Amino acid sequence: MAHKVKKRLKRLAITTTTITAFAAVAYLLGWSSVLTVKSIEITGTSETQVILNQLTNEEISLQVGQKFARVDPRAIERSVSKLDWLAMVSVSRNWISKKVSIAVIERVAVAKALTSENSMVNFDISGVVFKPISREQILGQESLPIVSTAGDSKADLSGVVKLLQQLPENLQYLIEDLQQISVTKSGDILMKTRINQLSVEINWGDVQQLDQKYSILIALLKLPENNKIRQVDLSEPSAPVVK
Repeated sequence: MAHKVKKRLKRLAITTTTITAFAAVAYLLGWSSVLTVKSIEITGTSETQVILNQLTNEEISLQVGQKFARVDPRAIERSVSKLDWLAMVSVSRNWISKKVSIAVIERVAVAKALTSENSMVNFDISGVVFKPISREQILGQESLPIVSTAGDSKADLSGVVKLLQQLPENLQYLIEDLQQISVTKSGDILMKTRINQLSVEINWGDVQQLDQKYSILIALLKLPENNKIRQVDLSEPSAPVVK
């Protein structure tokens, strides 16, 4: 009998100790001033205040002195990722230094366009449209080729985005050496770029059959007789024209 009582008391003591330990840890993590945010680091951009304002606008708390365990990296990452001028966002916590780090990569524009609302937007190499915000993005505006449209700018820009987004990797250099993109009234997309160090104009036509047009262009460029081409018309992919 005494042995059973002793055994129960031992289990009770273990349970009480475990609960006390959990309570102590919970207090340390959630309420104690011992584990609080000591510093906040934002790298990859000079527009740190824009990022902090985004968190404030979405009522996501991040400040020095805040309880470290209450910092939600995923919520911060989701919020900051809504800033379209950023290409990548990564958030981490260092439990030793008590530092919260937000690392971002800004989008790099390859072209710009004026929308129907008279606002300037940029395109990155993946065809993502964004408004330039950072000092670096704004400083680069003058050197960017412009996308000009002759019809419905919204529909035309949508077509340009699709063209850029679907461009295969082995044709990405066309964007890196881009000089100009224009869209005609009929919806044909004209691209001025450089191939083999020569200025070349490509008429992609509309955004139908893009995969076929990409394949045809790659095949044409492999032919020795096309080393010095200056114009390519792919508007009719079944009958491409090279000059």
